[in-house]
Amino acid sequence: MPTILIIHSDAQQRSTLADVLNHDDWKTIAVDNANAAEERLAADPCNAIVCEFPAHAATRDASQPPETKVDGEISSRKQPVDSITSLVNTTPNTPLILVSSDGDHPTLCHALLRGAAAYIPVTLDGDTIVETVERVLEVHASTRDATTVDGCATACKLELTLPSQESLVPDVIAKLETTTQQMDLFDEMIWMQVGMALDEAILNAMIHGNLEVDSSLREIDDGEAYWEAIRQRREQAPYSQRRTFVTVTATRHQAVFVIRDQGPGFDRGSVIDATDPENLEALGGRGLLMIDAFMDEVIYNDAGNEITMIKRKAAGPRDDD
Repeated sequence: MPTILIIHSDAQQRSTLADVLNHDDWKTIAVDNANAAEERLAADPCNAIVCEFPAHAATRDASQPPETKVDGEISSRKQPVDSITSLVNTTPNTPLILVSSDGDHPTLCHALLRGAAAYIPVTLDGDTIVETVERVLEVHASTRDATTVDGCATACKLELTLPSQESLVPDVIAKLETTTQQMDLFDEMIWMQVGMALDEAILNAMIHGNLEVDSSLREIDDGEAYWEAIRQRREQAPYSQRRTFVTVTATRHQAVFVIRDQGPGFDRGSVIDATDPENLEALGGRGLLMIDAFMDEVIYNDAGNEITMIKRKAAGPRDDD
């Protein structure tokens, strides 16, 4: 039974998250600050951490004021990101999911880059929160299950052709990791982030590209209209005949992931701006933000049915190929 550790300074939010995530398959533990979390982790490891962000209210020392002034201006932005780093260092193999309460895009992106696996706007409904945590746990499990392979190759390539079955995605990510492991490109924390970006992009290609199911349907009948449309179109032509093509080309310096669907494509200019604070709580904006934050370079083709994502090895030379 996976254990989910919840860190939130607000008792009401802490209780709500515990209720949402405490179902038959999971055990939840809720604490109000990072120090208590680190003590709990030392005694009882968990499978995922759901942490308040900005976290200055949850992580400050109780004897210190919640905010400090620098040159007359209130400043409390350094501490949240530092607390993320501390948590990642304490338990580097446990995925960290941020629960965001504001639209501070630069600070949120900084926190994601420090090691968080995903983020959840606090206003999302319970089912979507559970779905996000499930996906993080699935991706994390795939990273642990991938086998170690011979590291003598100088380049490798893998091509996959997938039906529109989202249940395949965790195994696909594990296969992609096995390929990149041969190049010794990423540690587990970096791959967790790459895996989450791949998860978003592949699901977008399957559901929004090939099946042409719009995210707005999630707002109808508690999301039932969304899942019913997916079920129906899996059985209907032309949707059922379309495939998602996933390619990874890896060298010692970088991995290039190309994901293409057979849908009609989209106008890139019509995609919401993921950096606009007003869009951070939109499902599409949330996915795009994580892709942009976790990858070094993201390119869309003119037809709007292909995304190329490049992740380079940290502190390594850029590959010219």
